[in-house]
Amino acid sequence: MRPPGRAAAALALLLAPAAAAQAPAPTPTPLTLGIEVDVVSLTAVIHDKAGRFVKGLGPGDVTVLEDGVRQEVTYFREASAAAEAGERIPLSVVLVLDTSGSMGRNLSFLQEAASSFLAKLEPGDRALVVQFNETVKSSADFTDDLDRLENFVDSLQSWGATSLFDAIQYALVRVRDEPGRKAVIVFSDGADTSSQAGEDDVVALARAVEATVYSVGIRSGAGLQARSPRGFLRKIARETGGEFFFPERIGDLLKTFAAISAELKAHYLLAYSPTKPPDSLFREITLKVARPDVEVRVRKGYFAVRKRPRN
Repeated sequence: MRPPGRAAAALALLLAPAAAAQAPAPTPTPLTLGIEVDVVSLTAVIHDKAGRFVKGLGPGDVTVLEDGVRQEVTYFREASAAAEAGERIPLSVVLVLDTSGSMGRNLSFLQEAASSFLAKLEPGDRALVVQFNETVKSSADFTDDLDRLENFVDSLQSWGATSLFDAIQYALVRVRDEPGRKAVIVFSDGADTSSQAGEDDVVALARAVEATVYSVGIRSGAGLQARSPRGFLRKIARETGGEFFFPERIGDLLKTFAAISAELKAHYLLAYSPTKPPDSLFREITLKVARPDVEVRVRKGYFAVRKRPRN
């Protein structure tokens, strides 16, 4: 089943890429928290109690509620089936990597895990790498050039403080106008110490951008649990339908990044046209599955922005 009309346009997300930026990221100007669309597209991850992806669901197995009101699902497809039918939606992904001073001894493990993740990208996928300490810098453009991306990863150096909030805000702004399924993968070993952006601002932006956030946090050393970013990383992942990972050892990063890569290929694609006109307010989304003992992850909602009048 191919998505009809506006649903197809929404799922294709053929939007112009954001402008490139390689210099330290400035504080973003105030943002409109919402997207002017007639169709809401969703990415749903559905697991059984053992953590295995539930395959073979159909549109009759799910119910989408917006602020408690049932919506008509106009498109429903398992990602693997869409790929087999030539309808695969490419991935636009941002790796957000902590290179603050506390990462000194562990940076090589992070570089290896990041390079391994990039090597698993499929044709049509594009990535951007963002590094942060007390500044935020990126690999310039979204690209499928693995050599270019890996060279940027190999050049990472550890120093300075931790601008975690600024880095995630920057990544969300860069990815929001990219085509395809959007994901942000964040790694940090310590709480924010130097950002200009606030935690609440970043979470609000994450709720507005159609990107799934995957968070990876580790402790940087004994006695630093009070400075752990785990609470924030868990919250921003949950708000966007993503997942959070807190490996006990830096050596587990390869396995963690491999798990994220696998999940990005195992999900369902849905779309619906909201029954209620846009009002610039946040709409809560609930996805129910007519199967017992399943875990459903989908973004919590979106801001229904009114379309601006054309001149």
